[in-house]
Amino acid sequence: MAGNEYDALATDLNLASVGMEVAMTQVFRAQGELFAADWRRNAAATSGKHGRHYPYSIESKLAIGRRGVAVATGPNPSKPQGGMSFEYGSKNQPPHLDGLRALPEAQARLIIAANATVRRLLP
Repeated sequence: MAGNEYDALATDLNLASVGMEVAMTQVFRAQGELFAADWRRNAAATSGKHGRHYPYSIESKLAIGRRGVAVATGPNPSKPQGGMSFEYGSKNQPPHLDGLRALPEAQARLIIAANATVRRLLP
């Protein structure tokens, strides 16, 4: 590659990186919400009358830091029944594993969406 080609590539990558941050933030936000919806759906099917509020405690929160973007999904302990042990169980009930069951599909969707975003934005 000649010097001008390197400069052009560097410029393209720099421009792509600016758009990449915004685009990946949107990808992670959307995929986190889908994961939370799947987890809530599973929780609604397993929590029964005793845990009727539990599915509504499950939410997704975006975290943006110097090292990138991440999404945290799970029960919010400040919401009704969000601090209960439905996922991993307790001496009073077996584990429900609602989030764990929703995770493989959520991971696959995130990988597909992230790859599509990278392919779209890179030169």
